[in-house]
Amino acid sequence: MLQSIREHTQGWFAGIVISLLILSFALWGIHSYLGGSGSSTVVAKVNGVAITKDQYAMAYERLRRQLQMQLSSNYAMPEDAEMKLKHNALQTLIEIQVLKQASVEQGYRVSSEQVDNYLENMQEFRVNGQFSVDRFQQVIATTLYNPQDFLELIKTSLLIEQPRLGLIFTAFALPDEIKQAIALINQDRDVIYATLPVSQFLKETIVIPDDQIAAYYRAHEQDFKTLEQVSVAYVELSIKNLIQDMHPTEQALKTFYADNTGLFTQAMQWKLESILVPVKDSATDAEVKTAETAAKDLAQQLLQGKTVKSFEHQYPAVPMTQALSGWVTINKVPAVLQKNILALNTHNQVIMPVRIQQGFLIVKAVDFKDAVVQPFNTVKAKVQEALLRQQAEEKFANLKEQLANITYEHPDSLAPAAKLLGVPVETSELFSKDKGGKDISANSKIRDAAFSNEVLNLQNNSDLIVMTTDSIIVLRVKSHAPATLLSLQSVSKQIQDKLKYTAADNKAQQQAQEIVAKLQKGASLEEMAKAYHLTWNTAGYLGRHSNKVSSSVLETAFMLPKPEASKMTYGVAKEPSAYAVVTLRGVKEGDINSNKDQYEVFAEQVQGSEGLLEYELFKQSLVHQAKVVVEANNGAA
Repeated sequence: MLQSIREHTQGWFAGIVISLLILSFALWGIHSYLGGSGSSTVVAKVNGVAITKDQYAMAYERLRRQLQMQLSSNYAMPEDAEMKLKHNALQTLIEIQVLKQASVEQGYRVSSEQVDNYLENMQEFRVNGQFSVDRFQQVIATTLYNPQDFLELIKTSLLIEQPRLGLIFTAFALPDEIKQAIALINQDRDVIYATLPVSQFLKETIVIPDDQIAAYYRAHEQDFKTLEQVSVAYVELSIKNLIQDMHPTEQALKTFYADNTGLFTQAMQWKLESILVPVKDSATDAEVKTAETAAKDLAQQLLQGKTVKSFEHQYPAVPMTQALSGWVTINKVPAVLQKNILALNTHNQVIMPVRIQQGFLIVKAVDFKDAVVQPFNTVKAKVQEALLRQQAEEKFANLKEQLANITYEHPDSLAPAAKLLGVPVETSELFSKDKGGKDISANSKIRDAAFSNEVLNLQNNSDLIVMTTDSIIVLRVKSHAPATLLSLQSVSKQIQDKLKYTAADNKAQQQAQEIVAKLQKGASLEEMAKAYHLTWNTAGYLGRHSNKVSSSVLETAFMLPKPEASKMTYGVAKEPSAYAVVTLRGVKEGDINSNKDQYEVFAEQVQGSEGLLEYELFKQSLVHQAKVVVEANNGAA
């Protein structure tokens, strides 16, 4: 078993541990669960080991933030959901402590070397394939952990995983269990269904009283708030703006030209012709040798003055030879040929056959042009462009550092920064965190910075925001429009439509359930079709992964009990904007005579499921047997 664990540590085992670590990040907070805590207030004890108020508070806070990120920054958690979240946080801490204690009691251990090896192989901390201390410190800083806490976290995760993997790797399934699973998974079901669209019930008269609209408005005020918006003032440092203010002299241009003639040299050019003697991928050694001999003979004939054109009937042009035709520079030549082409410096030279993937390639230089330095007057515009770019990049680098310093030293104003750069302070239009306008707010970096705590709440300048390699922005909030509650009058129609749809949806569901009840009492499909104006759709026998019907109809069909002889079973499926009455007429068990590979896949899945179930039962047993004392008034009840 230990060897099996070692073999899996490089594959999915690492993924399991990573998953557990992620859970730990979410639940444990700043201080390691193994280490001490700054608070002596105890909220629970697990076999005498305390869980402190700090640990519990941080576990809850992490879960709360996760939920808020998934929903909305403006999400207000209902009181019952908040209590449930607190309960979940405490229960998770209790489970982790129980599992840790059980692992230690059963003799499992994790050495410092194992922790170090695991840390060094985490992809999150590797740069160019090697563990990076700088990268490790950067990532750890964003999680609010210190290095020692993080190492303890890894140690506990690895410790808890050992009994879990032991149970999973030693789980087994008997042949009959595997065959039963194959028969069940490959099952086909005979399905008939009818759809009741909600729109059909919206046609009926539905009256929503004013007091119901008002009650809904009061209960869902968060849904009727305008988006929080800001506009920002900003200054931009850009190479484009710097270039506009630069006017080099004629002498400066000539000096730059003289110092950088390589930039203004017309590259060597060759007028090429080429022939490819093809070789198939499946060619034998003898066939390759024959093709090579033919290519060498062609090369000799080209050296003697024959043209490539005279061989086109025998060796038609292909993409490779088309690319090596006419005047080309060295950068247009495939890398494998560049060394050979550079050796061609006279007319009518020939490269002897070069073996490439497609066959043997022969290239002839019909003509040749040496590299030529272009006159200053011809390339003056290019010289000016290159000089301006170089000077602007140098100034950009210097101003970037000065801009960072001055906006930090004067956090409440952009005026000093604007004076430094010689640019005006510009203003954006109003925008929300999730949706920008047609100006700089279209960039998510701008929106993230504008709604950050440092900029929005503390009213400071932002850090440097790199928009492109040529542009940097610093911003601050210009104006702030908090989220405000819309009036009942302005949203009354919206609420009314929503409540009407809900009422119609309920009617559709009730009618679907009513039809099912009558079918179960013996009514026929034809009677129901006539009474409720239904159209029955016969889907026939479907597998679990069929796409002939919607996923909800298919899922309902496979959840229904197997019908007895000459009978059918019925259920209701929720569709988008509709309900479906699902009828199951028959079941065909799957073919259990699968091939060896399929059988092994099923066996592995069944054994894995058995192992996970055993571990879950093992965990529940440990928690049940543990002596857990939850202190009163801890807020987690």
